[in-house]
Amino acid sequence: MSTSQVLNPISLEDISLCNDDQVQEVTLMDSITVLTKERELDEVPEIGMAFEMVDKVKEFYKQYAIRCGFGVRVRSSSKGEDNEICFIKLVYSREGNYVSYIPPELKSQPTKTKNCATWITVVKKAAQWDIRNVILHHNHDLSPMKSRMICENKKINVQVKRTLDMNDEAGVRINKSF
Repeated sequence: MSTSQVLNPISLEDISLCNDDQVQEVTLMDSITVLTKERELDEVPEIGMAFEMVDKVKEFYKQYAIRCGFGVRVRSSSKGEDNEICFIKLVYSREGNYVSYIPPELKSQPTKTKNCATWITVVKKAAQWDIRNVILHHNHDLSPMKSRMICENKKINVQVKRTLDMNDEAGVRINKSF
């Protein structure tokens, strides 16, 4: 008996899981979803943009940062009289000016901070969050292809996280888990 008789390959034309009406409906819904995502990808933070919740503002700016190739962190925030957050400033993750007491000649690694002034300010007014100030100018090069390497942009799959937690509870070393 030869291997071709044992394997008996099936072509894609032989497989039919649904009728043609269902295929067209799925294709239409997928194209609408793709168009919506493309429109979201084109958006740039602008003064006057409004959001329902602060989490949506953070997610929007984080997605913009991932597309451009930088990380985001919260620099400052303040609470109002009702102890609710009413102001938040999102900045480039390596923003700031680091002053070291060690002379540069003795340092083995250069500082990671840059004096980059890229940030947005968001204020809660009534029941929505409005972008008040936007500065999107960077004083350094960006690499969108390496954006996934930035700590703030790394994501872990839920199943992988659960497996790592179970292995940790069982006493499996982390190098063996990976």
